[in-house]
This record gives sequence, C-alpha cells and structure tokens, in this order.
Amino acid sequence: METMKKTDANAFDNPTATNDDGSNVRPDLVISVQPQNHGTRAELPVTTVDWHSNPRGQFIPTHGLDFLIGVSRLLIQQTIELDDLTSKIESENRYIVRVPHGEALYIASEVSCKTERCLCGTGRSFVMHLHDNTRQEAMVLKRRLAAASCCFPCRLQEMKVITPPGDYVGRVHQRWSWMVPFYLVRDVNDDVLFVVEGPAAMQRSALLLSEFKIMSGDSLREVGKISHGWDRDLNSFATTLTFPETAVQPKHKALLLATTFLLEYTYFERAKTNCWRCNCL
Repeated sequence: METMKKTDANAFDNPTATNDDGSNVRPDLVISVQPQNHGTRAELPVTTVDWHSNPRGQFIPTHGLDFLIGVSRLLIQQTIELDDLTSKIESENRYIVRVPHGEALYIASEVSCKTERCLCGTGRSFVMHLHDNTRQEAMVLKRRLAAASCCFPCRLQEMKVITPPGDYVGRVHQRWSWMVPFYLVRDVNDDVLFVVEGPAAMQRSALLLSEFKIMSGDSLREVGKISHGWDRDLNSFATTLTFPETAVQPKHKALLLATTFLLEYTYFERAKTNCWRCNCL
C-alpha cells in the first residue's frame, strides 16, 4: 500500500500524465525548456570573409545553351593527351570551356576517324560533343573534311552547329581570300551575323599566336575578338573568346564558340602540340 501511494504521488506530480488534452504528441517530445541567450553566437564552421556570390543567382538553366546567358568571355583550354606527347599520331582532342577565373561550363570531346587523324592531321573531319555541368549534351559541332588553303577554293572549311534533339542552329564557313583568313557566321536562315577576320599572313604557321577580329555583319566595325596565346595562370596555351555586346541570344554565342573551335584546329593546335613535346621530351 505504501508503494502504491508513492506511485500515485509521483503520478500526481507529473502534469503530462494527469492532464490529457487529447493530443497525439508524445510527452517526451514536448519542449518544456526554451533556449537561453548567453551573449555572443557561436562562429559558423564556414568562413564568410571575402564572400563572393554567383552573379547568376538562383538561375536554373533549362537547356544546355542557357549556360551562355550573361557570359561575356570564354576560355577554351585543351587537355593534355598522353598519345600526343609520346607519338606523332594525334588522338581525339578534349577541351574544357570555362569562364575566365570561374567555373567550367562545357566539356568538349572529339569523335573522329583514326585514318583521317593520321593522314589529314588538323584538317580532319570530326564531330564535337559539348556536355554541360548536368552531363547532358548541350550542342554538337560537325566539321567536314576540307582544306584551309587558298589553293582549294572549291571546298573550304565549314562547321555546323546542332542542338539536341537535332535542331539546326547555323554554320560557320570560310570565304576564299588570298592572304587574310575570312570566315562568315550564319544563322538558321543563312543570314550573316558576324564576320571573323584574321591578320594578313602567307603561311598558317604565322597565325599560331595571333588575334582574329569579330566584325559586324556588314564588316564595318569590330565587335569582339578571338585571341590565342600563353596563359600564365593556366601555364599553357589557351584561346579566349570575347563575345560582342550584340550577341545576346545563346544561339549566336554558340555559333561564335563553334568558330573558335574551327580556328583552334585550323591554326592554333600546332602551337600547343609542339610546346608540350618540347617541355616533356
């Protein structure tokens, strides 16, 4: 009897056991003690000194080309392949397309024939697949087998841009000229958007470290540029694409990116290959 009285007394002193309000909340989950403010707050585990937020904010791209929205410059860097350093047979190239001093937007991978890589070198035809950060294919660049010399005016360089699931965006093709490299950037309606003009040179080797001007469609004013040279931050050769202010649509930027890849193979690739071999051998 004394034990039962003690148990009843304990039960009477517990309000949660006597006051049943019909709630399904467990008594041990009821918060009875509120947190107290004891002065300064504990430091965060991540430092916020010199914090830089993403200028694109909470923008979520719905298509691979949407990554080009708001981008004014792109840096195209080729990855070093072991086959290029140890043999004279070129391998399929890989590129990283990034914002200067920023994140990588695309990973470009070449698909080409081994026979053309051995016989035609940088003039080979290929299909370039560009994948975005979500590992989805953003665009496809198709280059035909052609010559870049003025001695073959009937079949010069050309590259087409296609976006999944097979939408044609436009093309970039070379226009015949005697000394000055001349390329036309055309949209889906075959209208000239931009004209890419290089420096006057008799040999392609003179254009390894040079700058190509991006002119307006009427060739009257310079609106952007494509430059190739040594990047001290990356310790390698890189190609920089500066978009014109009038190139607002992502499709227009994709066409200029295709132009950069076409110039990369036609003029710039030999410089990087020779430099890597000299540094490693």
